[in-house]
Amino acid sequence: MARFLFIWTLLSCLQSGFSALFAGNKPLYGLYPGFVLTLNGYQLTGQIGDIMEMNGNHSVIFVNDFGSIYSYHPRMISGFYLKTETNALFYESKFDGKHWLYLQLLFREKGVSLYQLPVDRIQWIYDKGISRPFSYPVIEYFLDVSNFGNPIKLTRATYRKKLMMLFKKRNLDLAAKIGKPGYRFQNLPEIIRQFTQSLLDKEKILL
Repeated sequence: MARFLFIWTLLSCLQSGFSALFAGNKPLYGLYPGFVLTLNGYQLTGQIGDIMEMNGNHSVIFVNDFGSIYSYHPRMISGFYLKTETNALFYESKFDGKHWLYLQLLFREKGVSLYQLPVDRIQWIYDKGISRPFSYPVIEYFLDVSNFGNPIKLTRATYRKKLMMLFKKRNLDLAAKIGKPGYRFQNLPEIIRQFTQSLLDKEKILL
């Protein structure tokens, strides 16, 4: 709850222009060191806040080295990097055909990229005329198998059908295992790794 109050304070600062909160550049709870990657490839260092969701679209809070606060829509940047106490995470800006999202890159190999939505998602809702945050866990993956088109969304309800259609063109044995023990939704990262290992180094995937 303290994290929500902090983010709420940040958004209030965005609206009021109040900057005393960041006097002295002291580390703040809820922000992590990292950088924003601009559309032309420059890195802007600072601190990264939570990913927010409103009307299906994402935004992220960024505080630069001078204490200025920004809220970036995915269309405005290529992505961002942050380092927590335990992990280093990189998010890329992606359009899934309906919404602009920040997707965490899990790995990329041989033209195949696997992404995951933030596990703990913070969404803003309107309650009696007041905007309030709430968090809920969601595990969704996105698979990008080319440089064109939108990434493929994989959920518990859809992953089996979509992966079988893709794998039948390149790996029949792996396609037959999808949905069986060890090859279920919770095993998706390892499944995709097995798939990429079966591809030739220079082979491109054609859907």
